Amino acid sequence: MPLPIRLMGVLMLCALFGLVSLHSKPAAKRPRQQDDVVRAKYLITTTDDFIVDVYHNGKHVPDSKRVLENEIFGATVERINIQVHKGDWIVFNVVNNRMRWGGCAFFGAAGCFTNNEFGFVSKVEDGNWSACDSPADADAFISDPAYLRHRSVRRPEAVWDQGVARMKDHAGDRWNGDAIWGNSRNTWIKVNVE
Repeated sequence: MPLPIRLMGVLMLCALFGLVSLHSKPAAKRPRQQDDVVRAKYLITTTDDFIVDVYHNGKHVPDSKRVLENEIFGATVERINIQVHKGDWIVFNVVNNRMRWGGCAFFGAAGCFTNNEFGFVSKVEDGNWSACDSPADADAFISDPAYLRHRSVRRPEAVWDQGVARMKDHAGDRWNGDAIWGNSRNTWIKVNVE
């Protein structure tokens, strides 16, 4: 049964306007969100003694993203191949043996674009670094960026004397971060990336 001419005309006009509107202006791009700002293409860390696990936005970073760059009598330098954006948070579970080297400790980090170009570095006083010393609180600390954010990191009582040099060897000689730690030898350290 043929369609009435008037209905066919309406359908043709709708189709024509639909095609014209598709081609008349380009599709709008999604505006760039503040959280889309890249703050690092990879991380460099130096730890006395070592990192057990790393978490990015509450998810475990697989070992395939972690590269051991250097090992110095048990202390370690790592490159962690993750891209970090503004608004992300990263948690490092770090441990230290108080019986070694007079109990000195060190954790330093740099969010790098390339050698000597940093989006962020470990700092005691910038308010972005916090620590959790209780395994009972660790899951919440890892999964919630605000949990225990008020518990600031501190400088280790005895700082490993090679830590800064190792950071500068691997991240770049302009690294100006701090050695940071929590209050126990097994601690979780979080950075909220601004």
